[in-house]
Amino acid sequence: CLCYVFSIFTSLLHLLCFYYFPFCLHYLGIDNVIINLVYQIIMFLSKNPQIKKIEFLGTSTHSVEAGAFEGLPDITTIEISGTDVTSLPVGVFKDLNNLQKLVLKSNKIHSLENGLFDDLKNLQELYLHMNEISSIEEGTFDNLENLLSLHLAKNVLRSVSTSLFSNLKSLKLFRLYENQLTALPDGIFDNLPVLEEIALQGNKISFLQPNLFPHKSKLKKLYLDNNLLTELQPDLFVGFPSLKILTLHNNQLTSLPNVLFGEMGSIAELSLSHNNLTHLPTGVFSPLKKLKKLDLSSNQFSIISADFFEGLEKLTDLNLIDSNIESLKQEDFKELKSLSTLRLGNNKLQSLPGDVFDTLPKLSKLYLDKNPWNCDCNLLPFYEWMKNNKHKIKSKTPEVCEFPKNLLNQSIISLTEEQLICLTTSPTTTPLLTSTVPMTTLHTTTASTTKLTSTTAARTTHNR
Repeated sequence: CLCYVFSIFTSLLHLLCFYYFPFCLHYLGIDNVIINLVYQIIMFLSKNPQIKKIEFLGTSTHSVEAGAFEGLPDITTIEISGTDVTSLPVGVFKDLNNLQKLVLKSNKIHSLENGLFDDLKNLQELYLHMNEISSIEEGTFDNLENLLSLHLAKNVLRSVSTSLFSNLKSLKLFRLYENQLTALPDGIFDNLPVLEEIALQGNKISFLQPNLFPHKSKLKKLYLDNNLLTELQPDLFVGFPSLKILTLHNNQLTSLPNVLFGEMGSIAELSLSHNNLTHLPTGVFSPLKKLKKLDLSSNQFSIISADFFEGLEKLTDLNLIDSNIESLKQEDFKELKSLSTLRLGNNKLQSLPGDVFDTLPKLSKLYLDKNPWNCDCNLLPFYEWMKNNKHKIKSKTPEVCEFPKNLLNQSIISLTEEQLICLTTSPTTTPLLTSTVPMTTLHTTTASTTKLTSTTAARTTHNR
């Protein structure tokens, strides 16, 4: 059974939790507790050793004293979240030998002292995200040899040392995203052999050194997006047999090395969107045989090539939205036999060949909106394709004409063939004014006209 207490007075605490559940109480949740009652609550807990889980949620507590949980050796879960706690003294978790999960999120903790977690040898999950942590003393995590997941996201850490996490040999999930890190020290992951997820997105990291990830066999998710990366080292991602998700979007990459990925047979998703890529090396993705989803949106390609997609036979979803693409041809997609979703919205396409998608037998979702379509006779072949494949076009807004001006914002599908015309203009001729004709009197109407024109010409010549 459980007891959840909020906005309580001491007498109510005993009434609700002691008299009604004296023998079977396993959980106590405390919400919005008055500050001066915290000590009495802890005293109450010490008399009820059968409690396994304690939560302090949204209390106005500013501090927790050393030894606060003494006499509660069987507690397995403690959560102190949404409080005004700014620091935790060494000894606060004394005697919690069986604690497996410690949640300290959304407080105002600004630093962690060495020795704080020394008594938590069986801790498996540690949540410290959404605090104000700017410093962590060396040795703070040294005794957490059984820790499986560490959450330090959404703090204000500017740097971490190589040895800070070196004793966490059982760690599988490591989250440091949305801090202020500018670099990662050499060897930071050397003693973390079983990592399955590394989350470093939302920092200010500008460079990743070679061999940063020495233990590759277990890694499944690697998040590096929303940093300041300008380049990637060759072979950086070679040899990740279990990797399924890699995010590199929202960086400042201008190019990729010829060999970047190598052996990555399990990867299903890759995001390189919102960079400054203008070109891709031939076959750069070819080792990614099982890649299903590739996001290249918001780059600066102008044109694309079949070489970009060499080896991507399993790709089902390709995003090229907002990539400055001006033209496409049929052979550009010849490698993508499994592609079902193609996103080409918000580019600079004015027209397309009628056979441009003929090499995509499984195409079922096509997005073409927000391009500056020129609705003249050159669009006719693709116009016919659109009419015959309306069921494949899934754009949220219709494809509309930008040119000519008399068709501005009209849906392409709604037009008739007669409206898709190319206007031609006759060359303008100007009389040759630099020659003169003799002033001969002629007696025919035609001659009189000639005479007049010639006279005018002569006068014009004289005046010049």
